Amino acid sequence: MATTWAAPAPHAAPKPAIRTGSPIAARIAAVLLALATLGLFARIMAYPLRHDEQMYLPVGALLSDGALYQDYGFNNLPNLPLLLHLVFTGSGTEHYLLTGRLVIFAGWLLAALAMALIVHRATGSGTAVVLAVLALFTSPPLLGPAGMTVTNNFLPIPFALLGTHFFIAGLDRPHPHRAALVISGLCLAVAAGFKANYIFLAPPFAIAALLLPRHLPVAHRLTTVILPLTLGAIVGALPLLILAAPDPDAFIAHVLNYHRGPHMAYWQANPSVDGPKIMSLGGKVQLAESIWFGGATLLILLSCACLAFAGGLRRDAAKPLWPVLLVAALTLGAALVSFVPTPAFPQYYVAPIPFGIALTALLYGRLDPHRRAAAAPFLQAAAALMLLLGAPRLLADLPQLARPSHWAGNQAHAAGHDIAAAMNAVGPLATLAPLYALEAGQKIYPELAAGPLVYRVGDLIPQHDRRYYRMVSPTTIGALLAANPPAAILIGYEGDLDTPLKAFAVAHGYRPVTFPSLHTRNGDGILYVRPPHG
Repeated sequence: MATTWAAPAPHAAPKPAIRTGSPIAARIAAVLLALATLGLFARIMAYPLRHDEQMYLPVGALLSDGALYQDYGFNNLPNLPLLLHLVFTGSGTEHYLLTGRLVIFAGWLLAALAMALIVHRATGSGTAVVLAVLALFTSPPLLGPAGMTVTNNFLPIPFALLGTHFFIAGLDRPHPHRAALVISGLCLAVAAGFKANYIFLAPPFAIAALLLPRHLPVAHRLTTVILPLTLGAIVGALPLLILAAPDPDAFIAHVLNYHRGPHMAYWQANPSVDGPKIMSLGGKVQLAESIWFGGATLLILLSCACLAFAGGLRRDAAKPLWPVLLVAALTLGAALVSFVPTPAFPQYYVAPIPFGIALTALLYGRLDPHRRAAAAPFLQAAAALMLLLGAPRLLADLPQLARPSHWAGNQAHAAGHDIAAAMNAVGPLATLAPLYALEAGQKIYPELAAGPLVYRVGDLIPQHDRRYYRMVSPTTIGALLAANPPAAILIGYEGDLDTPLKAFAVAHGYRPVTFPSLHTRNGDGILYVRPPHG
C-alpha cells in the first residue's frame, strides 16, 4: 500500500485542529510568544561568558591568518568557526562575543521556524505551532549553557529540524520532490558538521531513503530519493571535506584522537577541576535521568506516550506512519549518542528534546477528530505547565534589555578596552583567555588561540600525534614566551594552568594591574604589563 499523505476526499470530515478562531486566544498566544522571544534574547545577551567560548570565538576570528587544525589546534568539526569567521569578516565587527551571541539567537529563530514548519505540516493548527515553539523556548535544559553560549551545542538543532522537515515534505506526495530532498541532505550534513554527535542523523534517514516511498520501484527510489539526498549531503559536507582531505591524519589527530586520548586522560587525572566529572556509565544514566525525566522534558515524554496510546500509532490513520517512526528513531538515536562522550556534561543530553516536541506534534496530527478534540486540553495543560517551568528563567533577564552594558559581550569588550589602555609595550598578549585579547584588539600567540583546551593536555598528547600540532603546554610555555616576549600577560581565569604564565611575569618584572572589568564569575583577572624598558 502506498504511504503517501493522501488528500482528504471531498466528503471527508474537515481536518480538526485546536481552535484558533478566538481573537483573545490569538492575542494571548502572540503576547506569550513575543515575551518568550524577548526573554530568550535577553538571556542569551546577559548569560555570563563560559569556558568553551574562549576557544570557538578566537579560532573563528583568526581563520584568515592560519589553519584551523594545524595552527590553532581546534578539536571539533569545523562548521562553527567557519560560520563565525564568515560573520566576523562580513560584518567587520570587533565585538566578538556580542556578535557570536547574536549568531546563537539567530540559530534559535531558525530552530523556531523549522519547528513551526514541522508542526504546521503535521497538525494544520496555528495554536499547535505556537505551543510547540513555546515548548522549545522554555525548555530548561536548552536555557542553560547548551543554548545560551557560543559553542557547537545548539546550532546543529535548527539544521537537523530543517532537514527533517524537508525530508518529510519531499516524500509527503505521490512523487518525491527532488529539490526538497537535496535541501534536506544539505541541512543534515551541515548539522553534523557542527558537532560529531549528530552522526545519529545518518542511519534513520538512510533507511527511510531506501524504503520510501514504498509504492515506487527500488530503481526509481535511487534516482528520485537517494541520489538527491546524497547530493545535498555532499554539498553540505564540503567544508569538512575540504579541510580534512589535504591531511586526514592531522584531522584525525585533532578531532578523534584528541577526545579518545588526552582529553579523557586529563579529566581522569583532574576529576575535580571545575567541579566533579561524570566518567562512568552509571553516572551518565543518573545525569540523563535528571534532565529527561523531570520538569518540562518529562511533560514532553508523557505527551508522546499519551498520544501514542490515544491512537497516534494507528496504521489506519489518514496520514502515514513513517514520519512518526522516523522522528521517533531520531529521538532515540539522539538519546543513545548522548552517552558516548566522556566525561559527561549536561549539554550532551539536549539533542533529543526538540525531536521529542516534533514527535508530539506528529502523533497529535494522526489522531481522528474525536481523539484530537479529547487530547487538545491535555496538550494545552502540558504547554501551560512548560511555560510555568521555563518562564522564571526567561522573564528574570527581561530587565537586561534596558541595560546593554550588562550584556556579556559588552562587558567583555569593555574589559578589552581597559586591557588595551593599560598596555605600554608592543607585542602579543599571552593568556589562556584569548577572547579578551581579541576584544582588546591585541595579537595573540597561535599556540594559545584555543584557550586552555589544547594547552592543558599538551603533555598528554602521544608523540606520534604531536607533529600535527602547533602547541605549547604548561611545561613548555616558558620557552615560547622567552623567544617572543609578550607585551602583557593576562591570568586569573584558569586556576593552576595560569601558574607558568604568572611565574614568567614575575621573573621578568612585569607589573600587575587590575581593574573592575576583569572581575568575572570565572575569576578575578590580573594583567601583568611589561615595563617600557623590558
